[in-house]
Amino acid sequence: MLHETRQYGIPATLRGLVNNDMRTTTDAVLHLVKDGVTDGVQIDPTLYTQYGIRSVPSLVVRCQAGYDVVRGNIHVKQALEKVAQTGDCAQLARQILDAHSNAAGSQP
Repeated sequence: MLHETRQYGIPATLRGLVNNDMRTTTDAVLHLVKDGVTDGVQIDPTLYTQYGIRSVPSLVVRCQAGYDVVRGNIHVKQALEKVAQTGDCAQLARQILDAHSNAAGSQP
């Protein structure tokens, strides 16, 4: 899921440091950035608590109506489609899917 978040403009978030060590975390993130997997990550344990995230990967879609969480090792597109079908944030999920589809269609 991480490599796809970049394509959809979704920020990747870690709960904390890898092995509780800043250098190890920095090295791991640098490796991902160098390989083009992601533009970077944010570290925010409060989001995990706020949205009840106890397993990863998880995708959170937030909107005025609330939020939706999709858990499991599925593609971002599939997770967004699930929210678009049945979620409180269905409209936003559809907008993200449409924007990605339009951007992908305009690439050579």
